[in-house]
Amino acid sequence: MKKLSLLPLTLLALLTITYSCKKDRIETPEPEQLTAYEPINSYLDSKKQQEQEFIITQSSPDTIVGNQGTRIYGAKNCLQDANLDTVDYPFSIKLVELYTPKDMIYWQMPTMASSNALQTGGEIRLLAEKNSQPLTLKPSCPYGIDMPSTAPASGMTVYYGSDNGTYVNWTNSSTPFATNSYGYQAYINTLGWINCDQPAGTGGHSISFTSTVDDLSNVGIFIYIPASKTVVQAYGQTAASIPSGSSVKIVLMAQNSNGDLFSWTDTRTINNNTSIDIVLNTTTDAALTSYLNGL
Repeated sequence: MKKLSLLPLTLLALLTITYSCKKDRIETPEPEQLTAYEPINSYLDSKKQQEQEFIITQSSPDTIVGNQGTRIYGAKNCLQDANLDTVDYPFSIKLVELYTPKDMIYWQMPTMASSNALQTGGEIRLLAEKNSQPLTLKPSCPYGIDMPSTAPASGMTVYYGSDNGTYVNWTNSSTPFATNSYGYQAYINTLGWINCDQPAGTGGHSISFTSTVDDLSNVGIFIYIPASKTVVQAYGQTAASIPSGSSVKIVLMAQNSNGDLFSWTDTRTINNNTSIDIVLNTTTDAALTSYLNGL
């Protein structure tokens, strides 16, 4: 009987193993194979509340009312230019009003201070200009602001916002907000971003987001805590300092190079550090807007 050579069988086995390994590598998503998206900023910017400008002339009152109900009142002689001189009429007051989680998300204005969650009654940006040059408030000459609320909470204080280029961080001025039938009232000494807040808790847990099919680098990731009206934004796919026991609503938003929208949403309670693996699904502007309106 003719003996079979072991060499072909050995080669066949090696080829089978090699093919199997190659097949496994093909089926495992590599980073460059993940679905990529464009930065979400352009979509959010197209939806956000526009800045309102009020031209204050000698014949018009200095008190103004924004289209969301913010009331600003102060005298011209409280404003100064870069040379510390009092300004003449006319000058401009510019106002941005953010009172809903949707509008805070569109502006990417989370309510966090030193990595701690804040309970918010609203955010505004108040600026003054003359001849396109910024004006500031004189020392000991504040502007008054009223922020509308149907159920104002006690203990709120004025937080001033400082933009570090990535996000606006809030610092507690310890200036109290009084409550009244209109909502909140305070006197501010600095123009810029102003937040009506109090701590919603310290420390807490983190939520990390991963995906085996989507590149999350340019995806907008937001967490909303309805109980305290807190908006958190995830940077580097991680959101920190979620108070323990918080019931949260999560929304991820993405846009591709064709302008198509994608999202992922979830509601859950956070009791520990959490990692969530997600897959984005196609959506529409109407559907995404409806979800944000319902937060």
